[in-house]
Amino acid sequence: MDHQQAAELLAERIGRPVPPRLVEQLLRRTDADRALLSAVADQVDPDGDVLHRIPLRWPPEQVAAVREALTGLGPHGRAVAGAGAVIGREFDLAILEGACPDVEVLAGLEEAEEAGLVRPLAGQVFGFVRALDREVCYEALGTRQRAELHGRVAAALIRLGALGGARAATVPELALHTAEAAALGGAERLDAAVAASAAAGAAAADEGAHDLAAGYLAQAALFAGRAGWAPGQSGRLLAAGGTARLRAATAPSAREAGRASLLGALRLGLRAGDPGLVAAAALGLGPRASTGALAGDRPAPADPVRLDALRQAAALLPLDGTVPSELRSAAARVAARLALEERKGPFLSLCEVEGPLPDVGAAAPDALALARASGDPRAVAEALLTADQDLDQVVREAAALHDPELLSRAYDRAAAAAVAAGDRTRATRLLAALAALGSASSREVRPPAFVRWYALRAAAELAVLRGAPDPAAAAQALAAGEVVDPAAAEAADAALREFGGRRGGPDGLTAREREVLAWALRGTPAKEIAEGLFLGERTVETHLASIYRKLGVRTRIELIKKLGGGS
Repeated sequence: MDHQQAAELLAERIGRPVPPRLVEQLLRRTDADRALLSAVADQVDPDGDVLHRIPLRWPPEQVAAVREALTGLGPHGRAVAGAGAVIGREFDLAILEGACPDVEVLAGLEEAEEAGLVRPLAGQVFGFVRALDREVCYEALGTRQRAELHGRVAAALIRLGALGGARAATVPELALHTAEAAALGGAERLDAAVAASAAAGAAAADEGAHDLAAGYLAQAALFAGRAGWAPGQSGRLLAAGGTARLRAATAPSAREAGRASLLGALRLGLRAGDPGLVAAAALGLGPRASTGALAGDRPAPADPVRLDALRQAAALLPLDGTVPSELRSAAARVAARLALEERKGPFLSLCEVEGPLPDVGAAAPDALALARASGDPRAVAEALLTADQDLDQVVREAAALHDPELLSRAYDRAAAAAVAAGDRTRATRLLAALAALGSASSREVRPPAFVRWYALRAAAELAVLRGAPDPAAAAQALAAGEVVDPAAAEAADAALREFGGRRGGPDGLTAREREVLAWALRGTPAKEIAEGLFLGERTVETHLASIYRKLGVRTRIELIKKLGGGS
Protein backbone atom coordinates (compact mmCIF):
# COMPACT_ATOMS: atom_id res chain seq x y z
CA MET A 1 0.00 0.00 0.00
CA ASP A 2 1.41 3.40 -0.98
CA HIS A 3 0.84 6.80 0.63
CA GLN A 4 -2.07 7.76 -1.62
CA GLN A 5 -3.89 4.48 -1.00
CA ALA A 6 -3.37 4.80 2.76
CA ALA A 7 -4.58 8.41 2.74
CA GLU A 8 -7.73 7.41 0.85
CA LEU A 9 -8.42 4.49 3.19
CA LEU A 10 -8.05 6.67 6.28
CA ALA A 11 -10.14 9.51 4.82
CA GLU A 12 -12.90 7.05 3.94
CA ARG A 13 -12.91 5.50 7.41
CA ILE A 14 -12.65 8.80 9.33
CA GLY A 15 -14.71 11.02 7.04
CA ARG A 16 -12.06 13.66 6.32
CA PRO A 17 -8.42 13.87 5.19
CA VAL A 18 -5.56 12.90 7.49
CA PRO A 19 -2.35 15.03 7.53
CA PRO A 20 0.39 13.53 5.31
CA ARG A 21 2.84 13.21 8.20
CA LEU A 22 0.34 11.19 10.17
CA VAL A 23 -0.27 8.96 7.15
CA GLU A 24 3.49 8.37 6.88
CA GLN A 25 3.72 7.48 10.57
CA LEU A 26 0.89 4.97 10.28
CA LEU A 27 2.43 3.42 7.17
CA ARG A 28 5.72 2.89 9.01
CA ARG A 29 4.08 1.46 12.11
CA THR A 30 1.90 -0.98 10.15
CA ASP A 31 4.46 -2.01 7.50
CA ALA A 32 1.99 -0.55 4.97
CA ASP A 33 -0.27 -3.54 5.63
CA ARG A 34 -3.83 -2.72 4.58
CA ALA A 35 -5.47 -5.10 7.05
CA LEU A 36 -3.46 -3.81 10.02
CA LEU A 37 -4.00 -0.17 9.04
CA SER A 38 -7.73 -0.81 8.70
CA ALA A 39 -7.77 -2.37 12.16
CA VAL A 40 -6.45 0.81 13.83
CA ALA A 41 -7.88 3.46 11.48
CA ASP A 42 -10.86 4.25 13.72
CA GLN A 43 -8.47 5.27 16.53
CA VAL A 44 -6.80 8.00 14.46
CA ASP A 45 -7.55 11.64 15.25
CA PRO A 46 -6.81 13.80 12.15
CA ASP A 47 -6.31 16.81 14.43
CA GLY A 48 -3.89 14.96 16.68
CA ASP A 49 -0.21 15.62 17.27
CA VAL A 50 1.87 14.68 14.21
CA LEU A 51 5.13 15.23 16.11
CA HIS A 52 4.95 12.16 18.38
CA ARG A 53 3.85 8.56 18.16
CA ILE A 54 0.08 8.48 18.53
CA PRO A 55 -1.20 5.80 20.93
CA LEU A 56 -2.74 2.79 19.19
CA ARG A 57 -4.41 -0.41 20.39
CA TRP A 58 -3.26 -3.27 18.19
CA PRO A 59 -5.39 -6.34 17.35
CA PRO A 60 -5.01 -8.76 20.30
CA GLU A 61 -4.67 -11.80 18.05
CA GLN A 62 -1.61 -10.27 16.35
CA VAL A 63 -0.05 -8.95 19.54
CA ALA A 64 -0.30 -12.21 21.49
CA ALA A 65 2.45 -14.05 19.62
CA VAL A 66 4.88 -11.14 19.96
CA ARG A 67 4.22 -10.85 23.69
CA GLU A 68 4.78 -14.57 24.10
CA ALA A 69 8.13 -14.34 22.29
CA LEU A 70 9.14 -11.36 24.42
CA THR A 71 8.17 -13.12 27.64
CA GLY A 72 10.32 -16.11 26.66
CA LEU A 73 13.50 -14.01 26.47
CA GLY A 74 16.09 -13.88 29.22
CA PRO A 75 17.01 -10.59 30.94
CA HIS A 76 19.65 -9.64 28.35
CA GLY A 77 17.30 -10.39 25.44
CA ARG A 78 14.48 -8.35 26.99
CA ALA A 79 16.86 -5.45 27.71
CA VAL A 80 18.11 -5.45 24.11
CA ALA A 81 14.59 -5.68 22.68
CA GLY A 82 13.42 -2.78 24.85
CA ALA A 83 16.40 -0.55 24.09
CA GLY A 84 16.20 -1.38 20.39
CA ALA A 85 12.51 -0.44 20.37
CA VAL A 86 13.38 2.94 21.91
CA ILE A 87 16.05 3.58 19.27
CA GLY A 88 13.80 2.72 16.32
CA ARG A 89 12.75 0.10 13.82
CA GLU A 90 16.45 -0.24 12.94
CA PHE A 91 19.30 0.36 15.38
CA ASP A 92 23.10 0.53 15.34
CA LEU A 93 25.07 -1.77 17.59
CA ALA A 94 27.10 1.18 18.94
CA ILE A 95 23.98 3.04 20.04
CA LEU A 96 22.52 -0.12 21.56
CA GLU A 97 25.68 -0.67 23.60
CA GLY A 98 25.55 2.92 24.82
CA ALA A 99 21.95 2.48 25.93
CA CYS A 100 22.66 -0.86 27.67
CA PRO A 101 25.94 -0.41 29.58
CA ASP A 102 25.32 -3.32 31.98
CA VAL A 103 23.92 -5.79 29.44
CA GLU A 104 25.59 -8.50 27.39
CA VAL A 105 24.34 -6.96 24.18
CA LEU A 106 25.55 -9.59 21.70
CA ALA A 107 24.06 -12.41 23.77
CA GLY A 108 20.81 -10.46 24.04
CA LEU A 109 20.73 -9.93 20.27
CA GLU A 110 21.17 -13.66 19.70
CA GLU A 111 18.22 -14.37 22.01
CA ALA A 112 15.99 -11.83 20.26
CA GLU A 113 17.03 -13.15 16.86
CA GLU A 114 16.26 -16.76 17.82
CA ALA A 115 12.84 -15.61 19.07
CA GLY A 116 12.11 -14.11 15.65
CA LEU A 117 11.92 -10.51 16.91
CA VAL A 118 15.07 -8.98 15.38
CA ARG A 119 17.41 -9.75 12.51
CA PRO A 120 20.85 -8.52 11.39
CA LEU A 121 20.99 -6.02 8.54
CA ALA A 122 23.97 -4.45 6.78
CA GLY A 123 27.12 -3.81 8.79
CA GLN A 124 26.50 -3.49 12.52
CA VAL A 125 22.87 -2.58 12.10
CA PHE A 126 19.96 -4.67 13.34
CA GLY A 127 16.24 -4.27 12.91
CA PHE A 128 12.92 -5.66 14.09
CA VAL A 129 11.44 -8.26 11.79
CA ARG A 130 8.09 -6.45 11.74
CA ALA A 131 7.01 -2.99 12.76
CA LEU A 132 4.49 -4.61 15.11
CA ASP A 133 7.33 -6.41 16.93
CA ARG A 134 8.89 -3.06 17.74
CA GLU A 135 5.52 -1.62 18.82
CA VAL A 136 4.90 -4.42 21.32
CA CYS A 137 8.45 -4.29 22.71
CA TYR A 138 8.18 -0.53 23.20
CA GLU A 139 4.79 -0.69 24.91
CA ALA A 140 6.05 -3.42 27.25
CA LEU A 141 8.43 -0.93 28.88
CA GLY A 142 7.41 0.87 32.05
CA THR A 143 7.07 4.65 31.90
CA ARG A 144 10.20 5.35 33.92
CA GLN A 145 12.22 2.64 32.19
CA ARG A 146 11.23 4.09 28.81
CA ALA A 147 12.26 7.63 29.81
CA GLU A 148 15.61 6.40 31.17
CA LEU A 149 16.31 4.51 27.94
CA HIS A 150 15.50 7.58 25.85
CA GLY A 151 18.00 9.54 27.95
CA ARG A 152 20.68 6.93 27.44
CA VAL A 153 20.04 6.81 23.71
CA ALA A 154 20.33 10.61 23.48
CA ALA A 155 23.63 10.51 25.37
CA ALA A 156 24.93 7.72 23.13
CA LEU A 157 24.00 9.65 19.98
CA ILE A 158 25.72 12.80 21.23
CA ARG A 159 28.81 10.83 22.23
CA LEU A 160 29.04 9.13 18.85
CA GLY A 161 28.63 12.44 17.06
CA ALA A 162 31.39 14.00 19.15
CA LEU A 163 33.71 11.14 18.17
CA GLY A 164 33.12 11.90 14.49
CA GLY A 165 31.68 8.49 13.77
CA ALA A 166 29.49 7.63 10.80
CA ARG A 167 26.39 7.52 13.00
CA ALA A 168 25.84 11.07 14.25
CA ALA A 169 22.43 11.98 15.61
CA THR A 170 19.91 13.86 13.50
CA VAL A 171 18.25 16.92 15.00
CA PRO A 172 14.79 15.28 15.15
CA GLU A 173 16.26 12.19 16.84
CA LEU A 174 17.78 14.25 19.62
CA ALA A 175 14.56 16.23 20.00
CA LEU A 176 12.58 13.00 20.37
CA HIS A 177 14.88 11.30 22.86
CA THR A 178 15.58 14.35 25.03
CA ALA A 179 11.86 15.19 25.15
CA GLU A 180 10.95 11.69 26.31
CA ALA A 181 13.78 11.70 28.85
CA ALA A 182 12.54 15.04 30.24
CA ALA A 183 9.66 13.15 31.85
CA LEU A 184 12.19 12.29 34.59
CA GLY A 185 12.60 16.00 35.39
CA GLY A 186 15.78 17.74 36.47
CA ALA A 187 17.27 20.99 35.16
CA GLU A 188 19.89 19.28 33.00
CA ARG A 189 17.37 17.05 31.22
CA LEU A 190 14.90 19.91 30.73
CA ASP A 191 17.58 22.23 29.36
CA ALA A 192 18.71 19.52 26.95
CA ALA A 193 15.11 19.02 25.79
CA VAL A 194 14.67 22.77 25.23
CA ALA A 195 17.85 23.02 23.19
CA ALA A 196 17.12 19.96 21.05
CA SER A 197 13.46 20.87 20.45
CA ALA A 198 14.33 24.47 19.55
CA ALA A 199 17.02 23.27 17.14
CA ALA A 200 14.58 20.85 15.51
CA GLY A 201 12.01 23.63 15.23
CA ALA A 202 14.48 25.99 13.57
CA ALA A 203 15.58 23.28 11.13
CA ALA A 204 11.98 22.43 10.24
CA ALA A 205 11.16 26.13 9.69
CA ASP A 206 14.18 26.50 7.39
CA GLU A 207 12.87 23.59 5.33
CA GLY A 208 9.37 25.11 5.15
CA ALA A 209 7.86 22.39 7.35
CA HIS A 210 6.02 24.91 9.52
CA ASP A 211 3.67 22.36 11.10
CA LEU A 212 6.64 20.44 12.49
CA ALA A 213 8.36 23.67 13.48
CA ALA A 214 5.29 24.75 15.44
CA GLY A 215 5.18 21.45 17.31
CA TYR A 216 8.86 21.44 18.19
CA LEU A 217 8.88 25.07 19.30
CA ALA A 218 5.76 24.64 21.43
CA GLN A 219 7.46 21.66 23.04
CA ALA A 220 10.59 23.74 23.67
CA ALA A 221 8.54 26.52 25.28
CA LEU A 222 6.80 23.99 27.52
CA PHE A 223 10.09 22.56 28.75
CA ALA A 224 11.55 26.07 29.21
CA GLY A 225 8.61 26.94 31.44
CA ARG A 226 9.13 23.78 33.49
CA ALA A 227 12.83 24.58 33.79
CA GLY A 228 12.10 28.09 35.06
CA TRP A 229 13.69 29.95 32.17
CA ALA A 230 13.51 33.76 32.18
CA PRO A 231 10.37 35.28 30.55
CA GLY A 232 12.36 36.73 27.67
CA GLN A 233 13.87 33.35 26.81
CA SER A 234 10.57 31.47 27.04
CA GLY A 235 8.83 34.27 25.16
CA ARG A 236 11.10 33.93 22.14
CA LEU A 237 10.21 30.27 21.87
CA LEU A 238 6.51 31.15 22.17
CA ALA A 239 6.86 33.81 19.48
CA ALA A 240 8.68 31.50 17.08
CA GLY A 241 6.17 28.71 17.72
CA GLY A 242 3.17 30.98 17.26
CA THR A 243 4.59 32.34 14.00
CA ALA A 244 5.15 28.81 12.71
CA ARG A 245 1.65 27.75 13.75
CA LEU A 246 0.09 30.60 11.78
CA ARG A 247 2.15 29.64 8.73
CA ALA A 248 1.07 26.02 9.04
CA ALA A 249 -2.60 26.72 9.80
CA THR A 250 -5.18 24.74 7.85
CA ALA A 251 -8.13 25.58 10.11
CA PRO A 252 -9.32 28.59 12.11
CA SER A 253 -8.57 26.76 15.36
CA ALA A 254 -4.88 26.55 14.39
CA ARG A 255 -4.90 30.26 13.56
CA GLU A 256 -6.33 31.11 16.97
CA ALA A 257 -3.78 28.87 18.69
CA GLY A 258 -0.94 30.63 16.87
CA ARG A 259 -2.26 34.06 17.75
CA ALA A 260 -2.66 33.01 21.39
CA SER A 261 1.01 31.97 21.51
CA LEU A 262 2.10 35.27 19.99
CA LEU A 263 0.00 37.30 22.41
CA GLY A 264 1.48 35.29 25.27
CA ALA A 265 4.95 36.14 23.98
CA LEU A 266 3.93 39.80 23.68
CA ARG A 267 2.85 39.88 27.31
CA LEU A 268 6.12 38.27 28.42
CA GLY A 269 8.07 40.81 26.38
CA LEU A 270 6.20 43.74 27.88
CA ARG A 271 6.67 42.34 31.39
CA ALA A 272 10.41 41.92 30.80
CA GLY A 273 10.77 45.28 29.00
CA ASP A 274 12.22 43.40 26.02
CA PRO A 275 11.59 45.41 22.81
CA GLY A 276 13.06 42.70 20.58
CA LEU A 277 10.62 40.09 21.90
CA VAL A 278 7.66 42.49 21.64
CA ALA A 279 8.61 43.23 18.03
CA ALA A 280 8.98 39.53 17.20
CA ALA A 281 5.52 38.80 18.62
CA ALA A 282 3.91 41.72 16.79
CA LEU A 283 5.57 40.85 13.48
CA GLY A 284 4.62 37.19 13.93
CA LEU A 285 0.94 38.17 13.69
CA GLY A 286 1.60 38.84 10.02
CA PRO A 287 1.01 41.83 7.76
CA ARG A 288 -2.34 43.37 6.99
CA ALA A 289 -3.86 41.43 4.12
CA SER A 290 -4.86 43.08 0.88
CA THR A 291 -8.15 42.37 -0.84
CA GLY A 292 -6.47 41.41 -4.09
CA ALA A 293 -5.21 42.88 -7.32
CA LEU A 294 -8.74 43.43 -8.64
CA ALA A 295 -10.11 45.13 -5.51
CA GLY A 296 -9.47 48.76 -6.41
CA ASP A 297 -10.11 50.88 -3.32
CA ARG A 298 -12.06 48.18 -1.48
CA PRO A 299 -10.82 48.17 2.14
CA ALA A 300 -9.35 45.22 3.96
CA PRO A 301 -10.84 45.15 7.47
CA ALA A 302 -8.37 46.19 10.13
CA ASP A 303 -7.30 43.73 12.82
CA PRO A 304 -7.46 45.45 16.24
CA VAL A 305 -5.32 42.74 17.84
CA ARG A 306 -2.50 43.20 15.35
CA LEU A 307 -2.88 46.98 15.45
CA ASP A 308 -2.54 47.06 19.24
CA ALA A 309 0.50 44.75 19.16
CA LEU A 310 2.25 46.89 16.54
CA ARG A 311 1.52 50.08 18.47
CA GLN A 312 3.03 48.59 21.62
CA ALA A 313 6.10 47.44 19.70
CA ALA A 314 6.47 50.85 18.02
CA ALA A 315 6.31 52.56 21.41
CA LEU A 316 9.37 50.56 22.49
CA LEU A 317 11.17 51.07 19.17
CA PRO A 318 10.68 54.72 18.16
CA LEU A 319 11.98 56.02 14.84
CA ASP A 320 14.03 58.77 16.49
CA GLY A 321 17.56 57.46 16.20
CA THR A 322 17.68 56.00 19.71
CA VAL A 323 17.06 52.43 18.61
CA PRO A 324 20.12 50.17 19.15
CA SER A 325 21.74 49.05 15.90
CA GLU A 326 20.78 45.41 16.43
CA LEU A 327 17.10 46.39 16.65
CA ARG A 328 16.96 48.79 13.70
CA SER A 329 15.68 46.16 11.29
CA ALA A 330 12.90 45.10 13.68
CA ALA A 331 12.00 48.75 14.33
CA ALA A 332 11.80 49.49 10.62
CA ARG A 333 9.61 46.46 9.95
CA VAL A 334 7.31 47.31 12.86
CA ALA A 335 6.97 50.90 11.61
CA ALA A 336 6.21 49.69 8.08
CA ARG A 337 3.60 47.20 9.29
CA LEU A 338 2.01 49.81 11.52
CA ALA A 339 1.82 52.33 8.68
CA LEU A 340 0.26 49.61 6.52
CA GLU A 341 -2.25 48.71 9.22
CA GLU A 342 -3.37 52.33 9.58
CA ARG A 343 -3.01 53.33 5.96
CA LYS A 344 -5.49 55.38 3.94
CA GLY A 345 -4.96 54.82 0.26
CA PRO A 346 -5.69 52.57 -2.72
CA PHE A 347 -6.01 48.80 -2.29
CA LEU A 348 -5.68 48.99 1.50
CA SER A 349 -8.08 51.68 2.65
CA LEU A 350 -8.50 52.15 6.38
CA CYS A 351 -11.48 50.69 8.23
CA GLU A 352 -12.59 52.27 11.47
CA VAL A 353 -10.30 51.53 14.41
CA GLU A 354 -10.37 52.83 17.93
CA GLY A 355 -7.96 55.50 19.11
CA PRO A 356 -6.15 58.39 17.44
CA LEU A 357 -4.09 57.69 14.34
CA PRO A 358 -0.57 58.97 13.76
CA ASP A 359 0.50 60.80 10.63
CA VAL A 360 1.21 57.74 8.51
CA GLY A 361 2.31 59.89 5.61
CA ALA A 362 5.63 60.36 7.38
CA ALA A 363 5.80 56.87 8.89
CA ALA A 364 6.65 54.99 5.69
CA PRO A 365 9.57 57.25 4.65
CA ASP A 366 10.96 57.15 8.21
CA ALA A 367 10.69 53.36 8.21
CA LEU A 368 12.43 53.22 4.83
CA ALA A 369 15.28 55.42 6.05
CA LEU A 370 15.76 53.26 9.15
CA ALA A 371 15.51 50.07 7.08
CA ARG A 372 18.26 51.28 4.77
CA ALA A 373 20.37 52.25 7.77
CA SER A 374 19.92 48.74 9.21
CA GLY A 375 21.29 47.12 6.05
CA ASP A 376 18.57 44.45 6.15
CA PRO A 377 17.08 43.88 2.66
CA ARG A 378 13.94 42.34 4.17
CA ALA A 379 13.26 45.50 6.17
CA VAL A 380 13.92 47.64 3.09
CA ALA A 381 11.49 45.55 1.04
CA GLU A 382 8.78 45.83 3.71
CA ALA A 383 9.18 49.60 3.88
CA LEU A 384 9.06 49.92 0.08
CA LEU A 385 5.86 47.88 0.00
CA THR A 386 4.24 50.20 2.50
CA ALA A 387 5.44 53.29 0.61
CA ASP A 388 4.30 51.82 -2.76
CA GLN A 389 7.78 52.42 -4.17
CA ASP A 390 10.03 50.38 -6.45
CA LEU A 391 7.78 47.31 -6.44
CA ASP A 392 9.98 45.58 -9.02
CA GLN A 393 12.91 45.92 -6.63
CA VAL A 394 10.77 44.44 -3.85
CA VAL A 395 10.00 41.44 -6.06
CA ARG A 396 13.72 40.94 -6.75
CA GLU A 397 14.67 41.30 -3.09
CA ALA A 398 11.96 38.90 -1.93
CA ALA A 399 13.01 36.32 -4.51
CA ALA A 400 16.68 36.65 -3.49
CA LEU A 401 15.70 36.22 0.17
CA HIS A 402 13.67 33.08 -0.64
CA ASP A 403 10.84 34.58 1.40
CA PRO A 404 7.56 33.30 -0.10
CA GLU A 405 5.35 35.47 2.12
CA LEU A 406 7.17 38.67 1.20
CA LEU A 407 7.25 37.61 -2.45
CA SER A 408 3.52 36.91 -2.52
CA ARG A 409 2.84 40.38 -1.10
CA ALA A 410 5.19 41.93 -3.66
CA TYR A 411 3.54 40.18 -6.61
CA ASP A 412 0.09 41.10 -5.29
CA ARG A 413 0.94 44.80 -4.89
CA ALA A 414 2.69 45.00 -8.25
CA ALA A 415 -0.26 43.29 -9.96
CA ALA A 416 -2.69 45.67 -8.26
CA ALA A 417 -0.69 48.62 -9.55
CA ALA A 418 -0.71 47.14 -13.05
CA VAL A 419 -4.49 46.64 -12.97
CA ALA A 420 -4.96 50.22 -11.77
CA ALA A 421 -2.77 51.44 -14.64
CA GLY A 422 -4.77 49.41 -17.15
CA ASP A 423 -1.81 47.14 -18.01
CA ARG A 424 -3.53 43.77 -18.04
CA THR A 425 -0.61 42.04 -19.75
CA ARG A 426 1.72 42.89 -16.88
CA ALA A 427 -0.97 42.11 -14.31
CA THR A 428 -1.53 38.68 -15.88
CA ARG A 429 2.19 37.89 -15.82
CA LEU A 430 2.53 38.90 -12.16
CA LEU A 431 -0.57 36.98 -11.08
CA ALA A 432 0.66 33.87 -12.89
CA ALA A 433 3.92 34.09 -10.94
CA LEU A 434 1.98 34.54 -7.71
CA ALA A 435 -0.31 31.60 -8.45
CA ALA A 436 2.77 29.39 -8.98
CA LEU A 437 3.87 30.05 -5.38
CA GLY A 438 0.97 27.92 -4.19
CA SER A 439 2.50 24.70 -5.49
CA ALA A 440 3.78 22.51 -2.65
CA SER A 441 7.45 21.55 -2.93
CA SER A 442 6.62 18.05 -1.68
CA ARG A 443 3.83 16.07 -0.09
CA GLU A 444 5.28 16.86 3.33
CA VAL A 445 5.77 20.61 2.82
CA ARG A 446 2.82 22.89 2.09
CA PRO A 447 3.12 26.58 1.26
CA PRO A 448 2.55 28.85 4.27
CA ALA A 449 -1.15 29.57 4.80
CA PHE A 450 -0.76 33.23 3.82
CA VAL A 451 1.05 32.31 0.59
CA ARG A 452 -1.46 29.61 -0.27
CA TRP A 453 -4.33 32.07 0.07
CA TYR A 454 -2.69 34.72 -2.10
CA ALA A 455 -1.70 32.10 -4.68
CA LEU A 456 -5.20 30.62 -4.93
CA ARG A 457 -6.68 34.10 -5.09
CA ALA A 458 -4.27 35.00 -7.91
CA ALA A 459 -5.40 31.92 -9.86
CA ALA A 460 -9.02 33.05 -9.52
CA GLU A 461 -8.09 36.61 -10.51
CA LEU A 462 -6.24 35.31 -13.56
CA ALA A 463 -9.37 33.50 -14.70
CA VAL A 464 -11.39 36.71 -14.36
CA LEU A 465 -8.83 38.79 -16.26
CA ARG A 466 -8.85 36.21 -19.04
CA GLY A 467 -12.62 36.49 -19.34
CA ALA A 468 -13.45 33.04 -17.98
CA PRO A 469 -14.27 33.31 -14.24
CA ASP A 470 -13.65 30.01 -12.44
CA PRO A 471 -16.16 29.39 -9.60
CA ALA A 472 -14.14 26.50 -8.21
CA ALA A 473 -10.99 28.62 -8.03
CA ALA A 474 -12.91 31.40 -6.28
CA ALA A 475 -14.29 28.93 -3.72
CA GLN A 476 -10.81 27.53 -3.08
CA ALA A 477 -9.44 31.02 -2.50
CA LEU A 478 -12.24 31.92 -0.11
CA ALA A 479 -11.78 28.74 1.94
CA ALA A 480 -8.01 29.28 2.16
CA GLY A 481 -8.47 32.92 3.10
CA GLU A 482 -10.88 32.19 5.91
CA VAL A 483 -8.11 30.25 7.64
CA VAL A 484 -5.81 33.29 7.52
CA ASP A 485 -8.17 36.27 7.92
CA PRO A 486 -11.92 35.58 7.59
CA ALA A 487 -13.00 39.22 7.27
CA ALA A 488 -10.37 40.08 4.66
CA ALA A 489 -11.12 36.86 2.78
CA GLU A 490 -14.80 37.78 2.54
CA ALA A 491 -13.94 41.27 1.29
CA ALA A 492 -11.51 39.85 -1.27
CA ASP A 493 -14.09 37.35 -2.48
CA ALA A 494 -16.68 40.11 -2.90
CA ALA A 495 -14.20 42.24 -4.86
CA LEU A 496 -13.33 39.32 -7.11
CA ARG A 497 -16.97 38.57 -7.90
CA GLU A 498 -17.82 42.20 -8.53
CA PHE A 499 -14.86 42.73 -10.84
CA GLY A 500 -15.99 39.71 -12.83
CA GLY A 501 -19.56 40.99 -12.96
CA ARG A 502 -20.89 38.09 -10.91
CA ARG A 503 -23.23 38.80 -8.03
CA GLY A 504 -23.96 35.23 -7.01
CA GLY A 505 -21.68 32.78 -5.27
CA PRO A 506 -19.60 30.11 -7.03
CA ASP A 507 -21.69 28.00 -9.39
CA GLY A 508 -24.81 29.79 -8.20
CA LEU A 509 -24.36 28.99 -4.52
CA THR A 510 -26.43 31.10 -2.18
CA ALA A 511 -24.80 33.16 0.57
CA ARG A 512 -25.80 30.55 3.17
CA GLU A 513 -24.50 27.71 0.99
CA ARG A 514 -21.18 29.50 0.68
CA GLU A 515 -20.99 29.71 4.50
CA VAL A 516 -21.70 25.99 4.79
CA LEU A 517 -19.16 25.28 2.03
CA ALA A 518 -16.39 27.13 3.89
CA TRP A 519 -17.04 25.01 7.02
CA ALA A 520 -17.30 21.80 5.00
CA LEU A 521 -13.96 22.40 3.30
CA ARG A 522 -12.35 22.45 6.75
CA GLY A 523 -13.71 18.97 7.41
CA THR A 524 -16.21 20.14 10.01
CA PRO A 525 -18.98 17.57 10.71
CA ALA A 526 -22.55 18.62 9.87
CA LYS A 527 -23.50 18.74 13.55
CA GLU A 528 -20.72 21.23 14.33
CA ILE A 529 -21.57 23.31 11.25
CA ALA A 530 -25.16 23.48 12.50
CA GLU A 531 -24.00 24.63 15.93
CA GLY A 532 -21.61 27.20 14.47
CA LEU A 533 -24.19 28.71 12.11
CA PHE A 534 -27.16 28.30 14.49
CA LEU A 535 -28.98 26.01 12.06
CA GLY A 536 -30.64 22.65 12.36
CA GLU A 537 -28.49 19.65 11.41
CA ARG A 538 -31.05 18.58 8.81
CA THR A 539 -30.91 22.08 7.28
CA VAL A 540 -27.15 21.79 6.99
CA GLU A 541 -27.49 18.41 5.30
CA THR A 542 -29.94 19.97 2.82
CA HIS A 543 -27.46 22.76 2.06
CA LEU A 544 -24.66 20.22 1.61
CA ALA A 545 -26.76 18.20 -0.82
CA SER A 546 -27.43 21.37 -2.84
CA ILE A 547 -23.73 22.25 -2.82
CA TYR A 548 -22.75 18.77 -4.00
CA ARG A 549 -25.26 19.00 -6.86
CA LYS A 550 -24.14 22.46 -7.99
CA LEU A 551 -20.44 21.63 -7.81
CA GLY A 552 -20.78 18.21 -9.42
CA VAL A 553 -19.58 16.03 -6.54
CA ARG A 554 -21.20 13.20 -4.60
CA THR A 555 -19.43 13.11 -1.23
CA ARG A 556 -17.59 15.30 1.26
CA ILE A 557 -14.30 13.67 0.27
CA GLU A 558 -14.87 14.52 -3.40
CA LEU A 559 -15.75 18.08 -2.41
CA ILE A 560 -12.54 18.52 -0.42
CA LYS A 561 -10.47 16.94 -3.19
CA LYS A 562 -11.98 19.33 -5.72
CA LEU A 563 -11.85 22.56 -3.74
CA GLY A 564 -9.85 22.01 -0.57
CA GLY A 565 -6.39 21.53 -2.02
CA GLY A 566 -5.77 18.51 0.23
CA SER A 567 -6.14 20.51 3.43
